[in-house]
Amino acid sequence: MARDIKMTTSTLTATSGILDSHAMKFLAGCRGPCITIVVPSHHPGAQEGSRKALVHGLVRTAGEQMARGKLAGRASELLAPLEEIAQESGAEAGGAGFAIFRSPEYTARYYLPDKPGKTPAEKMVIADHFYLTPFVSDAFAPHEFFVLGLSIKHLRLFRYLNGKCQELPLPAAVPASLDAAGGFDKPDHQLENRSASGPSTGAMHGVHVGTLSDREAFPEYLHHFFEIVDRGLKATVDGKPLLLMGVHEEVAAYRRAAKHPHILTPDCLGNTEFLTASNIAVSAADACGKHYQLLAERVLAEYLEMPDRGRTLADVPAVLRAAGEGRVHRLCVRTGAEIAGPGGEDQINAAVVETLRNGGEVFMLPQDKMTAAQPLAAILRY
Repeated sequence: MARDIKMTTSTLTATSGILDSHAMKFLAGCRGPCITIVVPSHHPGAQEGSRKALVHGLVRTAGEQMARGKLAGRASELLAPLEEIAQESGAEAGGAGFAIFRSPEYTARYYLPDKPGKTPAEKMVIADHFYLTPFVSDAFAPHEFFVLGLSIKHLRLFRYLNGKCQELPLPAAVPASLDAAGGFDKPDHQLENRSASGPSTGAMHGVHVGTLSDREAFPEYLHHFFEIVDRGLKATVDGKPLLLMGVHEEVAAYRRAAKHPHILTPDCLGNTEFLTASNIAVSAADACGKHYQLLAERVLAEYLEMPDRGRTLADVPAVLRAAGEGRVHRLCVRTGAEIAGPGGEDQINAAVVETLRNGGEVFMLPQDKMTAAQPLAAILRY
């Protein structure tokens, strides 16, 4: 992740390429007062006007709000770095949205994923915690993994990083096609349920599924081919997640043959032979979101099915207290939920930040998966 860090007189300033899980955990650990400013994506010539003017307006609003409260004496100190960011050319130019975070010890601007239909709304929040809840799903979805385009005629391998894909050459130990696989591995065992005179898995050169015998043997040829591929990818993938793309039959066959421990839950179905790296990146980004949502739904199901109800909590103030004590292991949150506490701070966001601060996991759920009356569901460590 690209990161530019410099020291100022009293503040560590870091600008990161993307607001990922590492940044979120760091921000969760920052102590207040915390100022968060969210700036939507912008394209030059758009009717909404200058983002520089928008940032100035939000900073001015923050100053007015602070002047009316207990932070009046610190307003100038806290807001000065935000005025500097507003002056930067990057705030004027078009591009992805970003969020600015300011605490007494830290100032940062992180860029947000630019996804159709998911542009964040402009917002300014002053509280004891940074405003992190809207960014949880994107930050904790996979950001780096490999994509394997499956085809018996032409395997393709891509590296996905922060929304972009780069095609890689296949490792030397990986055959590019089913026809090429026979030269990679010649085991001395025979195909299961075949006579000794039947075809061996080590004789896969020039496989053509024409005769009845060939068609009967094809699933076994394919299984062995994918075993070779999975084994040959091990050093390159190096334990990172793997996303499978291809037609249903081949994806299913690879899952049966593979021993890789981190194959992402969703599959991208369809022939990848003629897709560009940009096409692959769009499908892979969509799969990231689906993978995260599936995990979130499994955690909610775990919460609902837990026999020890003493290790579950749903009352918002109680969840917030438990999160601050480091007792929340996993927290499910209804997307869009906000509940103002006694001091005006959003208790939902505070519970999210305290959970992350103390090493817990947070999962955002669509509104149709959790009721408005019960926007939190916590699984406790003890």
